[in-house]
Amino acid sequence: MRLYVTGGTGLVGSNIIRLARQRGSEIIASQYGPEPEWHVDYELDPLNLADREAIRVSIRKFKPDVVIHCAAILDPVYMSANRELCWAIMVDGTRALAEACRDVGARLVFVSSDWVFDGRVDMVDETSPPNPVNYYGVMKLASERDLGALDGLNYGVGRLAGIYGLNYAAPSLARVDNGLGFDFSVYVIYRLAAGLPAEVWTGPKVNDVAHPTLASDCADMLLRLAQHDGNGVFHCFGSEAVNRIDLAHQIAAAFDADPALIMPTRTDEAVLDQMRHIGIPYRTRMSTERTAKALGRRALNVQEGLTAFRREWDEFWR
Repeated sequence: MRLYVTGGTGLVGSNIIRLARQRGSEIIASQYGPEPEWHVDYELDPLNLADREAIRVSIRKFKPDVVIHCAAILDPVYMSANRELCWAIMVDGTRALAEACRDVGARLVFVSSDWVFDGRVDMVDETSPPNPVNYYGVMKLASERDLGALDGLNYGVGRLAGIYGLNYAAPSLARVDNGLGFDFSVYVIYRLAAGLPAEVWTGPKVNDVAHPTLASDCADMLLRLAQHDGNGVFHCFGSEAVNRIDLAHQIAAAFDADPALIMPTRTDEAVLDQMRHIGIPYRTRMSTERTAKALGRRALNVQEGLTAFRREWDEFWR
């Protein structure tokens, strides 16, 4: 398979590339921003996702079988302050990528998010109506809708949630700060692995329940989606939902850390002030059954994911 990946130096993209290379795929990774921190054995192609013509030229040049579109802007404060630029990259850029894929007959796998939901419904599935509460979710939903409306496009939307893991392209880019979203688990892992206290925000404006997802596991799910023949939305995240405190304690158990290092704490007031106009879904609990049936396996549950990650961690850092 000739695979084109955007966001290859990110957490998800680097795991997709690593797994696809192990399976013998030829890789092209678009390059914008940080470069890989060591030599890579795949081709890098400079690409600004705000440049529609550059997207068309790049896809026509490489003629991939599949494009997995992982690149995204993640900083909610930046997104709120730079809406037009972010829309040009996140929505217009995705549509241009989809049109280019259609032109060359490539399948497009678009990485979306559980944050297309508001977290107010106890359980949703792949067919439930979305209702985003922040600009990131709005842009992801807009792209999902654009892809579904584009005649002749071979595509799959792979929603992800609460991603943690190792960045195999640029480890220094690991997001090890505390946060309101479920990626706070990366912060907890790095703190506990170093024997340091880890605050877990449990006060206002947090994503309290979600599906933690091991990056290498969702990489497999997205590669399965790349070879699937169906269009539509797929839930490629971890198969079990958990709350923040329980997740932190399961992380401690997986890393043989002292659970007393976990410190439930009220959300930082400075962060609350910075995020005062930005909505955060409270509970994002979702079914993965349809996707598991379609792709031939369910994603890992919480304990399975953390056990697999501990093996990856020990192998990477030894």
